[in-house]
Amino acid sequence: MAEPYVGFEEFVTPGRSADRARALHGVLQRLAAGGAGDALQEMAREVLTGRIGLRDAVRVGTYAEALGEGVRALSEAWRALPEEERARYADEARRTLDAARGDGAVPPYPC
Repeated sequence: MAEPYVGFEEFVTPGRSADRARALHGVLQRLAAGGAGDALQEMAREVLTGRIGLRDAVRVGTYAEALGEGVRALSEAWRALPEEERARYADEARRTLDAARGDGAVPPYPC
């Protein structure tokens, strides 16, 4: 039987709004479901069950290495896309954020 996961509220901090916490929680849930490798799946499950905090998790060597590899691969894939496609994805992400926030304002998210 799977352990219950903490809610997104656990990820709301003075520097992280409820919207960002929901997005982070969703990413962790997707990682916990698999598909990004065993290390990230394990890390996400550890964080979502509350056994380890997010800040501590990203300091664990195995997890940090897997995150770094994932970021490098994503960055390479992003740079390989044609400019028009990157723009289309960026616009789609802004619309998604607008809808999630419900007020039409998009906070500045670093790329």
